[in-house]
Amino acid sequence: MSVFLQIDPNPNCDPLDGMVFQPRTPPRPVAQLRYERNGVAAWCDVTAVDEGPAWTPAQAVIVDDSGDGACYLVYGGAWGLRLRDSSTPAAWDLARPAQWGAPYFLLAGDGSDLRFL
Repeated sequence: MSVFLQIDPNPNCDPLDGMVFQPRTPPRPVAQLRYERNGVAAWCDVTAVDEGPAWTPAQAVIVDDSGDGACYLVYGGAWGLRLRDSSTPAAWDLARPAQWGAPYFLLAGDGSDLRFL
């Protein structure tokens, strides 16, 4: 079954026009991903955001990628994904400046940039 991503305007992240991905694996819940921000790579907690906001686990599936052959698609709720630095955990909150949103991520297919639940 295809993964269809479309994110309407919301307070978490930029909107995203519809994109379709063909998964090669079943989805797996993700707790953290390695992310480069301000030139520094660090492990970040990640969650999916639905309207409300409501917090649910982010998901990852391996998908075909024309450049790398295969990669992990990390995706979330209707409002995308929310990240925070894992060294300073706090409650998920759209108003916290130390947290930020993203519509989705494509990460290395070897899984080295993911920590699963």
